[in-house]
Amino acid sequence: MQRSEQMTFWERIYIPEILRGLAITNYHFIRNLGLHTAHLFGMKKGVNATSTTQYPEERKRYSDNFRGSHRLTLREDCSVRCTACFLCATACPAQCIYIEAGESPDPHVEKFPVRYEIDTLRCIYCGLCVEACPCDAIRMDTYVHPRIWGFDRKDFVEPKELLMHRSRVLAEKGRDGNMNEMLEWYREQDAAVYDPQRPEMKTYTNREAPKHYAEPPDHIDDLTVIDRHPARSGK
Repeated sequence: MQRSEQMTFWERIYIPEILRGLAITNYHFIRNLGLHTAHLFGMKKGVNATSTTQYPEERKRYSDNFRGSHRLTLREDCSVRCTACFLCATACPAQCIYIEAGESPDPHVEKFPVRYEIDTLRCIYCGLCVEACPCDAIRMDTYVHPRIWGFDRKDFVEPKELLMHRSRVLAEKGRDGNMNEMLEWYREQDAAVYDPQRPEMKTYTNREAPKHYAEPPDHIDDLTVIDRHPARSGK
């Protein structure tokens, strides 16, 4: 490989470049230390001490081709578009998708997912499920990164109701709707979990699920499960 620019003599002996790198590192360290100290005394509030995004108070806008959290697309009647064909679960290299199929109440649809779950702790966000779906039932265009909050594995399993809810939010509130809703949920959980008077709240079973999918649809109880993916043990 030929370099686009030839290094000078001082660059080739490396020592000056090492010293220059150390000088830059120490400059930022001393600058940030001084600004943080000034902030403690109420000074230099308008100058940022670091360039790190202070999430969740600050966040960057994701690009249009960002692979975000999944969502299940909806038909015009707001029913799920998925036909429970299991192609997404079969194509998934991490085996993080679990589906149970049932008879659809729509006579024009053979079956639909009674249960559709994605284990985000196992998901590698490769997008193969989106490519494998023949009916455009699953997408990753929510502009939401994976959730980083939880004290139990159940906190990171996304059910069908949540995946459908993201499509409704995207249609009603635009691309920032799901992110704003997740940040609001973060604030609610922070107020509940980090209550020093209620240490028992630091368990999954004592905390409420997000309001928008806490209760499953009423019609699910009356459906008969007719299929289950053989490769998913559910454990």
